[in-house]
Amino acid sequence: MAAPYKSLLFLCIVTLLLTACGDKSESSSAEDSNQELAEELYFFNWGENIDPEILEDFEEEFGVKVIYDTYTSNQELITKLNSDTVDYDVVVPTDYFVEQMAEEGLLQELNMDNLPNFKNISEEFRNPSFDPDNTYSVPYLYGSIGIAYNTEYVDEPRSWEALWDPAYEGRVTIQETPREGVSMALQMLGYDMNDPSDEELMEAKQKISEVNENILAFDNTPADKLVSEEVWLAQTYSDQAGTAIAENDKISYLLPEDGGMLWMDNFVVPVSSKNKYTAEVFINYMLRPEVSKKLTDAIPSSNPNKAAQELMSEEESNNPASYPEIPESSSFFEYMNQEQLGKMNQIYKEIKVE
Repeated sequence: MAAPYKSLLFLCIVTLLLTACGDKSESSSAEDSNQELAEELYFFNWGENIDPEILEDFEEEFGVKVIYDTYTSNQELITKLNSDTVDYDVVVPTDYFVEQMAEEGLLQELNMDNLPNFKNISEEFRNPSFDPDNTYSVPYLYGSIGIAYNTEYVDEPRSWEALWDPAYEGRVTIQETPREGVSMALQMLGYDMNDPSDEELMEAKQKISEVNENILAFDNTPADKLVSEEVWLAQTYSDQAGTAIAENDKISYLLPEDGGMLWMDNFVVPVSSKNKYTAEVFINYMLRPEVSKKLTDAIPSSNPNKAAQELMSEEESNNPASYPEIPESSSFFEYMNQEQLGKMNQIYKEIKVE
């Protein structure tokens, strides 16, 4: 009777081994299928925020068609994602919106094994406060809000206070976006622009009221006014300053010692994406030094890719708008609740009717 039992035992062992091998094979097969490139990649980005030739080169090299759509605000991006009308594979939210989207379960964790070119990102732009360990995001472009000024009429402004100088009455613009204008006053007063108290907001309101006589306009796009020299001093985006510098060599740009605001656009993969591997291949492609440099050759923003910066000319890497000295007092915008944002909006509304 021992022999039949041994035969039965042998058959059971063989069956178990074959089953195990089959499971492993199916697992590998599933994993391999996840590593296949999709036929299409849906990319949702800010308008005019990429050189179209970069997308064409990706399509030619990888055989993946890029479906490219654009938006004009982070809120529009989130609204579109929540509508489920398109399953986007790569989107580009700004800094604190990455944190918000992660908390709302809108993002997939990145597989860094598929992103070896992440090594090209400068250390200072890794592990940001809004996404520790870059769990969900990879830097795309960055920039700042500082002071653009005409060197013929204005001495180098080391503080936001320069915009309050009565010598520049009618020659100043500040940002039209309430949070950005109020944050300037908060920084000048030495307060945290991301977590102001009600008392600090009232002080900031008073401070902005005092600059009203100097203001020609509340304007997010003062480049033309800087070029024409209608404006001598502007609180503005670095890319607006860069545009003005390219057309008028009297214009320069800096971040003041009492502040300066930083922003960063980032690649992320929405949870709705069905092509995560293809999305990561695309992001890794965008991190190639030559591709990343080509991006900022076309877009007047700053490049967080150190390897791309090493390909730049001395003139490009010394551009004061793209690569200003960043003081320790500068900070990224962080998530702010609607109540605080509402108070900032109300401050601006009241100041504009004064």
